[in-house]
Amino acid sequence: MRLRVLILPGLALLACALVLRSYTLPPAPDRRGGTTLLLTWPNRPVFGSPRADCLAGPADTPVLPCLIASVARARDDGIILAQFPFCATCYALSGRMAVMGRDPAQTQARLAQIARFGW
Repeated sequence: MRLRVLILPGLALLACALVLRSYTLPPAPDRRGGTTLLLTWPNRPVFGSPRADCLAGPADTPVLPCLIASVARARDDGIILAQFPFCATCYALSGRMAVMGRDPAQTQARLAQIARFGW
């Protein structure tokens, strides 16, 4: 009987876990930075990164509008559950996940361009 009582909450938690995402922004002069936990469609890795959306573009296109649009899209598409202070481990993990399966030379050039803006 006890097991049946736990099945429904367990299924609800599992469903939420499938659409649970986060992204981390580093502190910069124009923003506080932090990690945001939200419910959204699973179209990004669990530890998503605004940088991941902007790595594929050509090197000559400006990166700042892409970064801002990526964060705005994540906020608009999801339901924010919690916001936490900046987490360096989360930031590093999202950065590693962002470059998986991409050309290393192009990725490093694009990341250097993104780093100039403090992202």
